[in-house]
Parts: sequence; structure tokens; C-alpha cells
Amino acid sequence: MNIDEIIKHSNELNPKSRKRFVENFVTLLDQIESSVMLRGPYRLVLDSNIIMRLEDYRQGKINEGVLSILLAFILIKKLPHHVDLVIRPSVFYEYLRLRNVKSTREHWEKFKELKSIIEDELGSVLFFDGIETYSGAEYYLNLIQSDSDKITKTLHSYEQRDWRFNFIQPPGCGFGGIPAKNGEFIIVPPVFAAEGLYEKIKLEYFDERTASRFFMEHIEKKIAECKHNDPQIITHYSSDTKYLLTKVLKLTAKGNLEGLADLDILSICNVQTQFINQSHGRYVPASIGLSIDRNLANALSFYSSIRLTSPKMGGSEQNVDDNMAEMEAFFHDQSRIREGEERFKQAIQSSREFFRELSSKMSA
Repeated sequence: MNIDEIIKHSNELNPKSRKRFVENFVTLLDQIESSVMLRGPYRLVLDSNIIMRLEDYRQGKINEGVLSILLAFILIKKLPHHVDLVIRPSVFYEYLRLRNVKSTREHWEKFKELKSIIEDELGSVLFFDGIETYSGAEYYLNLIQSDSDKITKTLHSYEQRDWRFNFIQPPGCGFGGIPAKNGEFIIVPPVFAAEGLYEKIKLEYFDERTASRFFMEHIEKKIAECKHNDPQIITHYSSDTKYLLTKVLKLTAKGNLEGLADLDILSICNVQTQFINQSHGRYVPASIGLSIDRNLANALSFYSSIRLTSPKMGGSEQNVDDNMAEMEAFFHDQSRIREGEERFKQAIQSSREFFRELSSKMSA
């Protein structure tokens, strides 16, 4: 579908759908633009909702979701960066409707089917992360299923647990805290309480460190919502994340797990983590998460800002060389940010030119 056809179909949408079409498109642009702060090469990691919209489109259904996706990919091809399309095992798992493949034949059919849907509709070659063979897919999907069961069990246990918590604790209680005015006790904010109460569940596929953020945020939210806990401390130390991650990975009203692929995408497409991983010239392709799911998009945006912390200087004369090395590394990271800002400006310029082209066609 070309730009003219997309404009034609978008004009046929009702006002509410047209608004979502614009919002989706802007969301996709934001995900792409923020990620070019990282060095390439670039991998565009597709979320399950992208595939679902393309499935709808292949069946003849045209909605605001697929129109925004098709429009975004026209812009992607105009960017001054080569971008590969990638499917993660967790997304393949969701494409299979949360099950494993049973044979080489079934794997090959589903593999070809998914590859055809994306390549035909988006006009780009699709790559797979470890699931291009039956043995690889079976291996990763088994791990995902095992982790899914553990995550579901954990979140169910959170629903049944009593989250009453005394925020005033003695020093050395096992929780981080802030000294109280009398100096004899510490105040344990909900976020510190969550860190202390969290227990690892030994995931095999998903990154344990990233997953822990999700679980701790669930715990923090439970503590904050418990009516028996001190509301003044909860209000004073309220979370700045607005519990975003609890909206990404969660249980549905029927008790089913939702957001497995989102957990995976946020794990590998986190701009902050990737910036650190690319330090000192390390070759790490930049993974860009692409999703029109509002909650995942907000989480990706939240973890897109890059923050540098100045190294602490001082100490004995013997530490001078070490201090200088840390400072040089800091300056190197600053130079990477400046490079990223130039790429970001280029992406913004490409977007502006694309918007001008859109505007001229819409007014013609």
C-alpha cells in the first residue's frame, strides 16, 4: 500500500479511529528516533501486535493500526540508516498462540507463513533470533513455556499475599532506607521494601535482572495499595514510574498471563542498557522495539533517556592514573552521546521531510 492509498483509507476512518491512527504513527516514530541515539547496525524487533495487524490486513481488514504501521515503514525506508527486521522467540511463541511446535513440518509451515506475512506486506527481509530451525524453536519455546509458568505462579502468589508492611524499621533490618529524624530508626520507602521482599524465580529464557524490575514494581504497587500501610509515607515516596511495568506484564481478569513478548522486547530494546553495552567500542547491534501497544510504548520511552554520571575523583596519589582513566572513559561516553544526537537530528529531519510530503499529498 502506497502513501496515497494510506491517506485515502485514513480519511475513511471515523474521528476516534483517525485519532488513534495519528497517535500510533507518532508512537512508532518516537521509538525509532529515540533508538538512533545508539550506534548501529540497527535491528527492528517487531512486537506481536504488529504481526496481528498485518494478519488482519492479509485477511482484507484495514484499520488504524495497520495503516499507521504501513506508513511508518515507508518512512523507515527513507531513513539514512539500514534497519533489519527481527522476530524474537517470544513473539513467535505468541504467534503460535502460546504453544510449541510439534514437528519439523509444522515449524516450517508456521515459519514460512510468518515470514510471508511480514515480508510481503512490509517489503523487507525478515530475520529470526534462533528459531529458524525446528530444534532451535523447540528449545527456546520450551524455555519460554517454563518461564511463563513460573511468572504466572509468582504473580498469582502476589495476588494472594498480605502486603502489610511497617515502613519504620531499625537499622540493619535487611531493607534499604532513609534515616528518620530521631536517628534510631530508618524509613523504608515502598520501592526499597519491594527490593528487599523480592525473591528470584530462576528464569531460563528471560533476563532475570530485567524481569526483577517487573516483579519489584508489582510488589511496590501491592504495598502502596494495601490499605493497612501508612498512606503518608506511601504518598511522600510515591513511584515516578506510575507502575508502568505492572501494565506491561500482568494477569488478565481470567488469570492468564499477558505480556511475555513485551518483557522480552523491553529486555533487549532498553536504550539505557544498550548504551552501556556499547561502551568502549564493543560491537553490539542496536535493537529497536517497535510496538503500537500503548503500555509497552510508554515503558520503552521511559527507559530511552541516557544518563551519564560523572566519575568520583579524589583519593591518594596512587589513584591518579585510575582517576584519569575513569575521566577519559566518561569523556568517551559524552562523545557517543554527541554522535547519537547528530543521528537523532538526522532522523528528525527525515521525519519532517516525510511530514511535508504527507501534507502536500493530503492537500492535493
